[in-house]
Amino acid sequence: EHSKKPQKGNATLSSTHNLMEGTIMEKNIIVIGGDGFCGWPTSLHLSRSGYNVTIIDNLSRREIDKELGAQSLTPIASINDRIAAWKDVSGQDIRYENVDVAQDFD
Repeated sequence: EHSKKPQKGNATLSSTHNLMEGTIMEKNIIVIGGDGFCGWPTSLHLSRSGYNVTIIDNLSRREIDKELGAQSLTPIASINDRIAAWKDVSGQDIRYENVDVAQDFD
């Protein structure tokens, strides 16, 4: 709940105490390229730390690999499977939006 007052010693990275109103505000974060080599573990870390994570990625690397007939040395599950697996082990949701930030910025 957004209206709860934090108890002393009960602060987390996911909440900020607003001294003016005495409320807790959620922290939301966008990870651009969140399906990638650095973006995925970053997304997991931030989610585990209590942030509401939204991954923005157009999955272009996956498409390039398909076009070239290339494969990763280690199999990589789809973004939806990865997010579902994270939910299973952590109980945390990660949102995903397929956006090409180089073109869909209007």
